[in-house]
Amino acid sequence: MSGKRILVADDEPKLTRLLAESLAGEDREVVTARTAEEAWRLFDDGGADLVVTDLRMETEEAGLDLLRRIQSARPGTPTILMTAFATIKAGVRALELGAVEYLVKPVRFRALRETVDRLLAEREAPAPAPAGDLPHTFDDILVGTHSGMRRIYELLPRVVASNSNVLVIGESGTGKEVIARAIHAASPRAGGPFVRVNCAALVETLLESELFGIEKGVATDVAARPGKFEQAAGGTILLDEIGDMAPGTQAKVLRVLQEREFERVGGSRTIKVDLRVIAATHRDLDAMVAAGAFRQDLYYRLNVIRLELPPLRERLDDLELYARYFLQRLAKRSGVTAKALAPEALSQLRKHAWPGNMRELENVLERALVLSTGERIGTADLPPLGEPGGAAAGVDHLFSLPAGGISLEALERDLLVQAMERSGGNKSAAARLLGLTRRTLGYRLQKHGLVDAAADGTEAETDGNAGGGPPPATKRARGAARGGERKAGGAARKGRRGT
Repeated sequence: MSGKRILVADDEPKLTRLLAESLAGEDREVVTARTAEEAWRLFDDGGADLVVTDLRMETEEAGLDLLRRIQSARPGTPTILMTAFATIKAGVRALELGAVEYLVKPVRFRALRETVDRLLAEREAPAPAPAGDLPHTFDDILVGTHSGMRRIYELLPRVVASNSNVLVIGESGTGKEVIARAIHAASPRAGGPFVRVNCAALVETLLESELFGIEKGVATDVAARPGKFEQAAGGTILLDEIGDMAPGTQAKVLRVLQEREFERVGGSRTIKVDLRVIAATHRDLDAMVAAGAFRQDLYYRLNVIRLELPPLRERLDDLELYARYFLQRLAKRSGVTAKALAPEALSQLRKHAWPGNMRELENVLERALVLSTGERIGTADLPPLGEPGGAAAGVDHLFSLPAGGISLEALERDLLVQAMERSGGNKSAAARLLGLTRRTLGYRLQKHGLVDAAADGTEAETDGNAGGGPPPATKRARGAARGGERKAGGAARKGRRGT
């Protein structure tokens, strides 16, 4: 991805600067604009490989106007629309005009960076492998010698020949989408479309219109539009990050899996569809089902064939194989001579924990290949792995792992307790401290048996405590005590009258 130009447009100077810093890199130029008109001039003069724009700037729909002009001038330019004023109508119009993502502020910079990385990579991705052949990526990257990957490889002939649903589990960057595409490309459905939906990228209402489509008249000036399920007819749909799907949407997706039918948003006509469903997530769905955070019936429908991708830190014996593949592919993409890793460089790579998995490895090797001046890539060509500013796929290390290791479950529980104590039992405030949604916080509190400790926090989030007085639970306790005193006094008075 050398020499990429990213255009960022937003009328908030601080946010524009932060976006530019987050998306910048040695192989990227980020240009910024404060208005849609200024952004269009920059695009018209120098183009852009990807555009990130706010919805409201000089006008309420300035971002949509910019999107329309960009797609008219250069169709297919990846454009991400952001807004703090999310509506179904604006989201639908953005997707109709060609936006690839519709994000609700506040922006999660790491997630945005990963989305931008993926979109830029997709623009340079090689053509799909011919039907019936396992893609080269699957043979070289997803197998190796690791026992877990060998089991997946042994299952593949039966997986690709069936029409059963597949659930792919793995950390971010382990290659869940890669394996999903490989299954599709080698299956009888290879001639049909492969459609990917990021279930974590859209709010619930927009995700439903994206999945099921909308009928004309659901909102003013909105035309009928087919959803991803219809677009995937005859092929495969990947429901990526399905663990982040809201319960209401889960119920509707369950019906599609059971009956292979649905209605568009705002419509009454039942649509039949023939497709294969592959779901992927980095979350522990078993624990979420036990905690009531994910539908059990949907889980059983998805978990027909389960493929668990081990993280790269468990596949270090295959690191040399993966590195060789990436270096060859990157050299071909960049038009430079392929280079090998020096033994000391390989040894240094094997010492890293690789929290970003395959995505991080590719990022590190791309930087090393571009900056290397010798015949081989040495340790001096590698970035400072795991340090801020290094090419570690944007992974920030907030804690240093003790040499003797640590219990992740105990650490998570301790952080939950601290957050609840610091927030005074307010779940919303505790969720913000931990960077979680309130629903996810509730699931984790229940997982660690902390629901009783958090019970008062649910009530403490009402506005009745805004003045800084005692928590509602305390007020209720005092009220109950006063009620008990009144009952006792009344009984005493009755007793006196009776004597």
